[in-house]
Amino acid sequence: MTRIFIVDDHQIIRDGLKALLSDENDIDIIGEASNASEAIEKIKTMLPDILIADISMPEMNGIEMARIICNQLPQIKV
Repeated sequence: MTRIFIVDDHQIIRDGLKALLSDENDIDIIGEASNASEAIEKIKTMLPDILIADISMPEMNGIEMARIICNQLPQIKV
């Protein structure tokens, strides 16, 4: 089972991704966040296999967040 975490500042995008991925038997959406700061804290405890993130978000963009995750948790694919 592949564990996925979704980060996007738009709820409709997160809901759409969850709807698309929920049909897959080998995927489990384990969490979501609306901003990078919230996501980083949750990801550290949930430890997903894959992080799907928006590039353009307020406060901290997705690329900056990906760098942090890749440095701190290199086992997570972004």
